[in-house]
Amino acid sequence: MAMLTVGAILREPLETTLRFVSWYLDAGADQIVLCFDDPLDPAIEVLRDHPKVRCIRCTRSFWINLGCRPRTRLTRRQNRAMQYVYDGLTEGWFLNVDGDELAYVQGRNLRNLLAAQPDDVRSVTLRPAEAIQCPQTPHLQFRLAMSDEACERVYDDLTPFMVKRRGLSGHTIGKTATRAGLEGFQMRQHFMQGPDGERVLDQVLGHGEGAYVLHFFDQGYDVWRSKLEWRLSSRGFRENFKEYLRACLEGPNTEDRLREVYDRLHVFDDDQLRLLELLQSRLEVRLNMAGLVEDYFPGQLAQAA
Repeated sequence: MAMLTVGAILREPLETTLRFVSWYLDAGADQIVLCFDDPLDPAIEVLRDHPKVRCIRCTRSFWINLGCRPRTRLTRRQNRAMQYVYDGLTEGWFLNVDGDELAYVQGRNLRNLLAAQPDDVRSVTLRPAEAIQCPQTPHLQFRLAMSDEACERVYDDLTPFMVKRRGLSGHTIGKTATRAGLEGFQMRQHFMQGPDGERVLDQVLGHGEGAYVLHFFDQGYDVWRSKLEWRLSSRGFRENFKEYLRACLEGPNTEDRLREVYDRLHVFDDDQLRLLELLQSRLEVRLNMAGLVEDYFPGQLAQAA
């Protein structure tokens, strides 16, 4: 069976990093290459002796050797780092993901899915399923990309801020596993790109095939609020949404208004979950994430808490 290598550049809490590694070990990864944006990340000490995990400290000299610097825009550094990992492979598949993205295939694991691909398939892209907050249910809930009409039913007057990304807050393309050995191709966030600009998207899977990348884009209101000013000054939000949020910041009852916006976009009650189900835009995943991490790294979650 073809080898599976998973690569990521990350700067995450230890709990998130251990979840990531445990998940992909369980998915059949033969090698997990982690480029730590913080060269002193405490996860390195936990993971560096694991036989299937390779830890790379992204020091200043590491970035300079790749033709950039520590302050270079993250996406550019990410592409350079993942290109470096990809170019070192001689066989199998390479999955390029972020630390908050978990490839999920219903009924089988990722390695088996990739092994079943015909020889002429260079890449397999998994469409995103985006985590939403549903405190009333014990199971993980995700929303899927939806039509314009479905988006309007779900978000009402907030639709203009969500429709461009088909009802999601993060990316809509997904993430791609690519065969090793493509020469002259460049690594991008969501796919490989050929010398003529071709996007290598040979096989695209999603709801119909029960294959997704679970994207834990939202980390709760406190994180959303703490990053708000940064996102308003970057490309984190679309311009029309930025204008709306700035109006909230400048008007009365700022925190209440911001909390209402967040809740309407990220927190779903039972009626809203049923609506997502009706619109075929809901995914429920029944997994014990903490138990999975405990299986691979006993006692580490308790120490990270």
